[in-house]
Amino acid sequence: MRLGEKIRYIRKTVKKIKLNELHSRLETIFGSKAISYKSLIRIERGQRDGRFKSIHQIACGLGMEVKELLSDTERELAHEKAILADIVRKKARSGKFEYSEKAFIEILSSDKGSFMGMELLLEPGGSTKVEEDPEGAEILLIGTKGKITADIHKEIHKIGVGDSIYFKSHLPHHFENREKKPAKGIIIQNPKSF
Repeated sequence: MRLGEKIRYIRKTVKKIKLNELHSRLETIFGSKAISYKSLIRIERGQRDGRFKSIHQIACGLGMEVKELLSDTERELAHEKAILADIVRKKARSGKFEYSEKAFIEILSSDKGSFMGMELLLEPGGSTKVEEDPEGAEILLIGTKGKITADIHKEIHKIGVGDSIYFKSHLPHHFENREKKPAKGIIIQNPKSF
């Protein structure tokens, strides 16, 4: 099966979303670095092959792993021959999502992994929105600066530097900074649900 055909099938039949809805998700996740709507159309129609970065974005927008999206397509073999390690330089991070002026995350991980690594940055008073990931999703949060308050299904947990918390992220959760200094943490999410 051609990759564009598979993307269209998953989007229309499995996820039941319109192309503009998928593009809106990509803009939410990747901001100004999101692929253009026209590129998304061309990839889906098979008029454009799509770079690996674009395929990663589409997979994230569809809530699946790149490997899963590429399986049983002509691109699967090319993906399997990819390098063994993938470095993501700070200047080349693939996306930033702002909850507000005081709270945002940056995607740290490569598109080749089955998980997503993110850096959570919270200014004093900053808070993420309440989120619920798909069933089976999980998060590990590791505090790297300041103190983060994690509200997991109305249970409050304080995470300091070097502390970590693991939870099933289908439960309602959000993070906030109730302190007077900035706070940071690393989030590892598996599977990718963005």
